[in-house]
Amino acid sequence: MAGWDLHPQGISGVLKTTGEFAGKIEGHAKAYGEHLQSAASSAGTITAEGEAHGGGKDGEKAAGGLVALALSQFAEHTTNDLKFIAARAGKSLTGAVEATTAYLNGDLDMAADAQRKALGVPDLDPKKPGAQQA
Repeated sequence: MAGWDLHPQGISGVLKTTGEFAGKIEGHAKAYGEHLQSAASSAGTITAEGEAHGGGKDGEKAAGGLVALALSQFAEHTTNDLKFIAARAGKSLTGAVEATTAYLNGDLDMAADAQRKALGVPDLDPKKPGAQQA
């Protein structure tokens, strides 16, 4: 580990900037869901006779057609990806802080261990004890 040459001030700046950006992920995920929901409700429907029906204009609610169904399924399949990104960001930031702290305290083995742990896959199962929440 003789090749490590860390600069605490630079690390602190990078962690602060990265943490601020990671903190915005929740807001982006919420907006993502709202935009998908809006698109689904605005998509309208097509009847078996081929008639098009509006998609929620002037307070009218669309019954949800194929586009709404597709958007719903898309959101369902991508929700865990968003949770994973948030959990990975949190785990990476925590690992970087722990590795830097250990390095500054002179424990290079602990720093390397903290770095290895940060690369592990986050556990998103909320029923497991100690599982990370996204």
